[in-house]
Amino acid sequence: MTPASSLPPLKKNDGKYGLIALLFLLGAGGLWFFLGSQDPPPAPEVTEPAPEAPVREQFAAELEIPEEDAGLDANDGIAPPRDRPVTSRPEDWDCRGNLEASQLRAVIKGQPSKQVQTCYERRLKDNNLLQGSMTVLLTIGSSGSVKAVSVDGTLDDRQVYSCVKRVAKTWKFPKPQDGCVRTSVPFQMTPKL
Repeated sequence: MTPASSLPPLKKNDGKYGLIALLFLLGAGGLWFFLGSQDPPPAPEVTEPAPEAPVREQFAAELEIPEEDAGLDANDGIAPPRDRPVTSRPEDWDCRGNLEASQLRAVIKGQPSKQVQTCYERRLKDNNLLQGSMTVLLTIGSSGSVKAVSVDGTLDDRQVYSCVKRVAKTWKFPKPQDGCVRTSVPFQMTPKL
């Protein structure tokens, strides 16, 4: 014989309802725990967009490239041929002046060389395979200013040539002896690696 228990005897459906009640309590407790443990969502912060960082250029800082043409001054030591009007081509001007090569090199190696490089690098951004040689023919007036420019070479890029012509007209050289001087300046243009 088994000892008598103080609990009432179990009926057939007592376990089923007890299990459902237990699951319901566990579900309610889990839901309360889950919802109670979450912090309320923070209020949305109004933030200002970060200022855009300046784009870092691949090339050196650009130099200012002038947009205007330098005109021909009257009586600047350039004598056009007598049988042609004053509007003759620069290659027809009678230039017999003299300027030492060391003086020319000293000027070209300074700012002018940087300006030509800037003209080339601007275009190199659009065409990274652009390279070649370029010859700049300068007619320097008796005051030392550039009066005429022509550009030619294997680089063969109109935009670079146009830019170089504009900047070359701003170059200043020492005053030549005996009038104007015509000289050519070679440039080798290759991308920097």
